[in-house]
Amino acid sequence: MKAFMLAGTNSGIGKTTVSMGLMSLFDNVSPFKTGPDYIDPGFHQFVTGNRSYNLDLFMMGEEGVKYSFYSHQKDISIIEGVMGLYDGVDNTLDNNSSAHLSRVLGVPVILVVDGIGKSTSIAAQVLGYQMLDKRVNIAGVIINKVSSEKTYGIFKEAIEKYTDVKCLGYVPKDDSLHIGSRHLGLLQAEEIGDLKSKIDRLKENLYKTLDVEGILEIASQVEMKEVKNPFEDKKDMYKGMRMGIAKDSAFSFYYNDNIELFNHLGIETIFFSPVKDKKIPENLDILYFGGGYPESFAKEIGENQEMLNSIREFAENGGKIFGECGGFMFLSKEIEMLDGTIYPMCNLVSCSVKMGNRLDISRFGYINILKDGKGVARGHEFHYSKIKEVLEEQRGYLAEKPNGKNWKCIFENKNVKAGYPHIHFFTGFELLKDILD
Repeated sequence: MKAFMLAGTNSGIGKTTVSMGLMSLFDNVSPFKTGPDYIDPGFHQFVTGNRSYNLDLFMMGEEGVKYSFYSHQKDISIIEGVMGLYDGVDNTLDNNSSAHLSRVLGVPVILVVDGIGKSTSIAAQVLGYQMLDKRVNIAGVIINKVSSEKTYGIFKEAIEKYTDVKCLGYVPKDDSLHIGSRHLGLLQAEEIGDLKSKIDRLKENLYKTLDVEGILEIASQVEMKEVKNPFEDKKDMYKGMRMGIAKDSAFSFYYNDNIELFNHLGIETIFFSPVKDKKIPENLDILYFGGGYPESFAKEIGENQEMLNSIREFAENGGKIFGECGGFMFLSKEIEMLDGTIYPMCNLVSCSVKMGNRLDISRFGYINILKDGKGVARGHEFHYSKIKEVLEEQRGYLAEKPNGKNWKCIFENKNVKAGYPHIHFFTGFELLKDILD
């Protein structure tokens, strides 16, 4: 098999742009994203035409990431890293970082280094990353934002003189390839009208400036491994159940492994749009509202009374509903915007939420989720809104950070469950059973 991880020295170095460029150079790519990010996988899918899978050691466990990685192989696998190569939940080297993941999977790392404001010092930077954990196979370097081929030559000479890491080329500095962002990160792929032309230009440039054969040689260092589906004994456990999944510009944050797990359990998944459709699909047993940007479509959602009524009627008739983050906001009483405008939502969860202009750092990061003192899932929170008002206390679960800090989470209202945590059901099967049973 062929595979490698593209990791950066730090956040904001252009990993996603470089990843998209590399994915465009090869045929039949299987893309992956380190960590809990939802937006980058959308770009991966846009470029490759294939689903992108998250690889998160905290939320999936070692066996979970191995299963997802090895069971989704195509001609070549490219893993986009997260933050800086060694950045994780703490300062240990087994900290769920990109480096940690590369060791667990046995894949070589191609390091992206910024080419601005340095010359010989770039060799010290590469050497430092190589020396920190010699178990990490940093097999090559790509230099981003390089002003000229001559400048790249200076970088290449320094790196290959003072380290044994191979230079694989560079990405020319080109501000026209910039991708816009908003509060949860980059804009989504489908929101960028000229994305295809940007990718085409990037691909054309990289064919000229990258050592494609050298990259393929590095990618060929990986050995294919046989892995067992961790849920093999659960096949068709919920055969005959029909799940409606909200999927549009307002609700788009889903882990593909979760959807495939539902299907493995025998659940039929039907997608619909709470923004554009007038009612939910017929003959459903459960509705699933993932994260996204309901606040960006709050006016359209609030005016789509037929859809809101069909969801309320479904709940009143005993239908099960689960919402996470944006889905939780949608199931609340209302959303208050930054300017004070209030938009009505489903009113199935006894609280209202208010948008903020900065990340709620007090509720940011990985969490364990407990019920009655027992761990039932692992999750991740990342949101700009806060609970404005709790109308009736209905939270039956506890969120606990690795440092011991905890708070109540996940509202329960008869057959409705919703809260801020994003859940990966590879380590959240007990919670999934709570939702489905």
